[in-house]
Formats: sequence, structure tokens, C-alpha cells
Amino acid sequence: MKKILTLICCTIVLAATSCKKEYVTTSPSATTIFDTTPNFVLDNSINGYTTTLAVPEITDYYNNHGAVLVYLEDNGTYEQLPDVYGGISYRFVYTKGTLYIDAQNADGSVPTGNGIPGPLKLKIVLVP
Repeated sequence: MKKILTLICCTIVLAATSCKKEYVTTSPSATTIFDTTPNFVLDNSINGYTTTLAVPEITDYYNNHGAVLVYLEDNGTYEQLPDVYGGISYRFVYTKGTLYIDAQNADGSVPTGNGIPGPLKLKIVLVP
């Protein structure tokens, strides 16, 4: 019985020491940019409004390996885009150095009157 237990223990020890663990670590840092968008302008091609922001911090690295997150601020609370806020649907796309934000009514129609989005407080997070 002792030989069987010894054999089992040796097998477990051998198996445990032969395992190889690999860890992939990335930098925990992220770049956060706060900005206020310029006024939105009507863009008939999207049936809504759009604004363009120059964000030189968005490099090819973020296009290929990182992530860009955008949040709208409302009284100290941040809502991540895409989102519907106040009946207006917001979305964003980005390329190297540029962030585009589009807004249209949640039903797909062009916002009119008080539905035209004004300047907004944004939080842009670049995750490596």
C-alpha cells in the first residue's frame, strides 16, 4: 500500500513540476482625455448631426492593438458610447488622430428644435 501511495505522490509531484504557466501582462496605464465637443453640424448622409475632434493621442498603436472608449458626462455621471441619452442616439468612430461623434433621434429621424445636440463634456480613454 505504501508503494502505491508513494507512486501516486511521485506522479502528482512530477506532473505538477512539469506544468508551464505563461502570463501575458500589459501596462495598467491608460490615457484619459477630457474635452468639450464643438457644436454639431447637420450631416444629411447620416440623417443626423456629427462633430469631428482632433485627438492626436489616437495613434496607429490604438488602431491596431489598443482600444478607444468614449463617455458622455451628465451631472458627474458618465455614460459610455454608443448610448441613447435624452432621446438622442450617440455613436463614435475613430481613425488615427481623429474622433467622430454622430447623433440622431433614437427612431432614426433627424433631431430638430431642442433635439439638436449642444456642446457635450466627453471623457476619452485610450487603453493600451
